[in-house]
Amino acid sequence: MPAAQVKELVEVGDWVTMWEDMVEIGDMVSCKTFDDRVGVYVMLEALRQARGSTADIYAVASVQEEVGLRGAVVSAFDVNATVGLALDVTLAMDTPGLMDYEYVTRMGRGTAIKIMDSSSISDPRLVQFCRKLAGERNIKHQLEILPRGGTDAGGIQRARSGAPVITISIPTRYIHSVVESVHKDDLQASVDLVAAFIEEVHRWNAS
Repeated sequence: MPAAQVKELVEVGDWVTMWEDMVEIGDMVSCKTFDDRVGVYVMLEALRQARGSTADIYAVASVQEEVGLRGAVVSAFDVNATVGLALDVTLAMDTPGLMDYEYVTRMGRGTAIKIMDSSSISDPRLVQFCRKLAGERNIKHQLEILPRGGTDAGGIQRARSGAPVITISIPTRYIHSVVESVHKDDLQASVDLVAAFIEEVHRWNAS
């Protein structure tokens, strides 16, 4: 688009986004801004799938994670939760030209149970709890260490006097592009694990 036309249509401060339709490609789904619409999808589907819980469950779709975990901080402060679980995408870098140690996660290997990233260290007891849940229910999963970047878990962890947290991640290729891509099996595994967490979180003991 010519610069003069852009100036007629757009002013400084206007919100602008690139457009791309969602498409299914074999076992994959590709779309813009899966980061983090796919997290909201997993949250809602897990709530539908879960068979109930004896714990009080608060489901929050927050804002401004990319610019300082701002929505997570105020939400966690208001809820004052005793344990927090964040949902986000993570890097799936299993593409030609990269070394195995750079992959972070692999497509089709299941949901990712985060150990740590730049904003938070998952509570080791929650990591073990989620691994046990995944094993008990035959949910395909992998462990994740993200060398850079973070999730809302970092905001939840530091709200008020703090809370133990963990992140469940959906492996995603081409993050921050209009063709972000996820594997359907990883997506369902994420839903299954979060649903199991909702149902069984009363079994987790922070002591």
